Amino acid sequence: MSLPICFFLTVLLIGAELLYLKLARHLGLFDRPNERSAHLNLSTIRGGGFVFYLAVVCAIWISKLSLPYVYLGLTFITLISFWDDISSVPKWYRLAIHMLAVGLLTFQEKAFLDQWWLFAGVFFIGVGIVNAYNFMDGINGMTAFYSLVTVGTLWYWQVQQSGPGENDVLFPCVFVALLVFSYFNARRRAICFAGDVGSISMGFIILYGLLASINRSHTYLPILFISVYGIDTLLTIIYRLYLRQNIFRAHQMHLFQLLVHQLGWPHLRVSLLYALVQLGINGLVILAMNWLPISQFVLVGLIWGSLLIAYVTTRKRIGIVTKKESVLENRLYYIDLKNLENT
Repeated sequence: MSLPICFFLTVLLIGAELLYLKLARHLGLFDRPNERSAHLNLSTIRGGGFVFYLAVVCAIWISKLSLPYVYLGLTFITLISFWDDISSVPKWYRLAIHMLAVGLLTFQEKAFLDQWWLFAGVFFIGVGIVNAYNFMDGINGMTAFYSLVTVGTLWYWQVQQSGPGENDVLFPCVFVALLVFSYFNARRRAICFAGDVGSISMGFIILYGLLASINRSHTYLPILFISVYGIDTLLTIIYRLYLRQNIFRAHQMHLFQLLVHQLGWPHLRVSLLYALVQLGINGLVILAMNWLPISQFVLVGLIWGSLLIAYVTTRKRIGIVTKKESVLENRLYYIDLKNLENT
């Protein structure tokens, strides 16, 4: 993508974001904290991530990409997600649209249609990735930083596999949109959140990038490009199932949420930590691109094993700290109550 086009796209997306923020304030489209929110600010606009979809539209217009099923699926997901941002949509309606969109995406990448079990696995995991990506939006900078790393890596991987070409314009356009969104979101007090329209559409775009990279490289290594958030999500789901909780309800039990709520870490520190760890993993994956299959398998085991150990250790540490704080609070309450009785 040339510099003039990049400049024009940046100006367009900034203008579109500013216009949306003004319109959203007029219509009262503010984010209302729920069970997974990590903020109490009632003046933050939701839905600012619509620029991701706009970036894809620009990419298609600039280079005339031939991705009809991907674009159709993304449009369906964007519309239902934006509707949900404005007025709550029943979860089964959303899930049905997500399944339709992922089905269209899988059909676009025809390599997964050869065997039904492979198609079913890709379909199930794809729907999970799209839905799980939505939980990032509760932490300032998480969607922005993590997606910049992932999209940037997919862009680099694509260039390495096929060389510079017209198809490469998709990820540069989305990368620019993420930079624009980061300015409004990745700050101590966010001006806007991505909303469902942004986070879920970004999950869908990344899912397309992962499937396309797997198809072209004939290796499943690209799945490691979302391993940090993926391990966090998977282990959190297992833990919630162990507690017999409804995994479809909003919550604050992801590790990155606990770092903010229980340890009091700043949002941007947590977001930057996840992004940097993922960036380091992505670098290892790219180095392993031409390794022997057995070496790649060992690398996958080492990465996933390390992340699992880090997750369990950190969660236990958070539990110990929380328990100590609870005991201290109870002691202080007892002392205050005793002093009150003496007076």
